[in-house]
Amino acid sequence: LLRAIDYWWGTRYCLGGSTTNCIDCSAFTLAVMRDVYNVPLARTAQEQYNNSDRVEVEDLKEGDLVFFHTSGRSISHVGIYVINNKFVHAATSGGVMVSDLNDKYWQARYKGAGRVIK
Repeated sequence: LLRAIDYWWGTRYCLGGSTTNCIDCSAFTLAVMRDVYNVPLARTAQEQYNNSDRVEVEDLKEGDLVFFHTSGRSISHVGIYVINNKFVHAATSGGVMVSDLNDKYWQARYKGAGRVIK
């Protein structure tokens, strides 16, 4: 996972993007889960949420998906849990980066977590 984060680190965000030139949040989780865990994901954050098993925040493990409501749809953002309340994601503000679930911005928008690794 750390190698994948390093590979994508700083890639700028763009809606609909799926390359190292620019990527959106769900394409990022799709690529990392495929390349690191050999787990196929759907393309959108909402579909990834729908196709994952719910996990309580206290039970989060590396590789779990974390979901947020940042705009429009009920699930509009997704990232991958790393460790110690940190998650990696492609953010509009800074591209691929690590953020903290306890940050007030993310805490207010957190909608749940899901596990796709069996």
